[in-house]
Order: sequence, then structure tokens, then C-alpha cells
Amino acid sequence: MKSKKTVLQMVPVKPDQDMHSTLLNLKNQFGACGLKLSTEDAGMSIEQIAYWAEGKPLPAVVKIGGPNARNDIKQLLPLNIDGLIAPMVESPYGLENFISAVRDFTTPMRFERLKKQINIETETAVRQLDSILSAPEAEYLDEITIGCSDLSESMKKPKWDESFVAQVVEVVKKIKSKNIPVSVGGGITPETIDGYLETVQPDKFNTRVINFKVEPGRDYAEAVRLALRFEILMLEHDASHQFISRDEEKFRIKELKKRLNH
Repeated sequence: MKSKKTVLQMVPVKPDQDMHSTLLNLKNQFGACGLKLSTEDAGMSIEQIAYWAEGKPLPAVVKIGGPNARNDIKQLLPLNIDGLIAPMVESPYGLENFISAVRDFTTPMRFERLKKQINIETETAVRQLDSILSAPEAEYLDEITIGCSDLSESMKKPKWDESFVAQVVEVVKKIKSKNIPVSVGGGITPETIDGYLETVQPDKFNTRVINFKVEPGRDYAEAVRLALRFEILMLEHDASHQFISRDEEKFRIKELKKRLNH
């Protein structure tokens, strides 16, 4: 009688488990406080956003297609999202449109609980910032993000130009003076993050997808590395589930790897 050989079976880690554990690590070890999804620059579908907003360790906020993107707002509100971000707000009227649209599709209780955020990302928005912050609707804002990549392109200045960085510092100070939390984002890399935070002193910073609370004196290079690696996993997942094309996956992973190896 032949003896049976014992076969050890390796149980692979499922991609979803790997991503979940990475998010937990980002939250517990580095102070990650949210997922930033988008129908705008990332062009995410409602189904794709629904997947990432459900059952994840971090609450999800979604950047809509514009200040008055009512169809986006209407489709996103039934999902398990924590808030909405209006991009390209350049005037008090843009802010008013955003707040009005959110109010039109929510009950008073949901309106109160839903985080309402805007992006400042153009030269026009910076010129109009005092007016935006003085608008009655500004009292409803839970956070403002400075989109540094878009802003530098709008101003025709390199992102690390001293005069540009000085302008970002002034914008951060103005927003903070209104007791509105301010985040910075756009092309964040492990090598640049700590010096940038020391200079600009925001309350938060974000990679394309992960938002972090800033603790003064803490190093964030490893946090950014892990966040960028998570974004690569996320792109691989979304391509395998046909949320995005393989071409988009390859292009965006290539860009992320450049930032990792910067």
C-alpha cells in the first residue's frame, strides 16, 4: 500500500484583503483619515465609487464634476459616502451653487451631517479667495483643499518655485483664519512631503486618494510611500473589475511609480 504524501496548500492573500490591511495600516500607523474618490479628474463611475465607499476602514468623500454637478450629487447621495468636494470653485457664486445643489437633494439632517468641501486650484480662485471666504455659504464648509498641481499650472509657475510656495502659505493662513481646516495636495512625493508640510503648515495633506491629518513634527515619507503603493493596488483592482481600461491602469501606475522613485 502506497503512503499518501501530505500536500501543503498555500492560501494566497486576496487582493481585497491586502488593500483592506493597507488601509488599516495607513489609518492606525500614519493618521490617514479618509478616501478621496472622484467623478471629475479620476472619472470614476458610480458603481466604482460604491465599491470603494462600502465597508472600508476609511470614510469616503467624493469630488464631483463641478460646483453645480447636480446629477453627480443625486446619484452619490444614496451611497455610503461621508462628504462631497466641489472642484474649481472660483467665486462666491460657485460656492453658493454648490451649497444650494447639496441642500436641494438632502434633508436638513443629512445636509448637516454631510461634509461639504471645496477645492481652490486656479489663479482666479486665489484672487477671489477673500470674497469666497466671506460668503455666507462659507460657514457650511468643513474643509478646503489647495490643489497645488493645478494651481501652479494656472499661475504658470513651477510647483516648487519659492514665490509659488509663498503664495500657498498665504492661502493656507487665510483659510485657517476662518477656522476652516485646510488640506494640500497635488504631486505629493515621499522625498518632498516633510519639508513641504513644515513650510506650508496645513491641517491635512492628501495624495490622489488618501487624506492624512498632520501632526506637527511627525515624518510622513513612509506614509506617502504606502499610500502610493495602495493606489497602485487600487488601479490593478479596478482594471481587473473593468472599472477602468488596462491602458489607463498602465499609464497611471507608471506616473505613480515615478513619484515613488522621485
